[in-house]
Amino acid sequence: MEVRFAQRIEVPVAWGEQDLFGHVNNIVYFRWFESVRMHFLERIGALRSHAEQGVGVILATTTCDFQRPVHWPQRLTVETGPTHIGNTSFTLAYRITDEAGLTVAEGTSVQVMYDYNAGHKVPIPAPIRAAITALQHP
Repeated sequence: MEVRFAQRIEVPVAWGEQDLFGHVNNIVYFRWFESVRMHFLERIGALRSHAEQGVGVILATTTCDFQRPVHWPQRLTVETGPTHIGNTSFTLAYRITDEAGLTVAEGTSVQVMYDYNAGHKVPIPAPIRAAITALQHP
């Protein structure tokens, strides 16, 4: 599957993110995914929609395939981009690469559009759908 990674951040590995085995603990990868996802959500207007109308996203699922250990010191690139847009949800793919350009992890997440005031999922609003589509197929 060809993914257009539309959002990118760089993160330094912190010494304290390593575990007893001397590499970055697996939960940290999900934090990095979350960080780039929040930038993506801001870019497509989902954070504004949540603040103004109470309609935002809720995380339904997330995965991570660990491909190689990461050690301190290191600066990583974390990327995300949309791979699927449904009626009420969309899927993002993630890739984390190290300073040498090697992939250290890949993952996915499914976000569901959610009306926080009514307490249920809703269709993706047209402006958000258009923004995701534009990033998926420029």
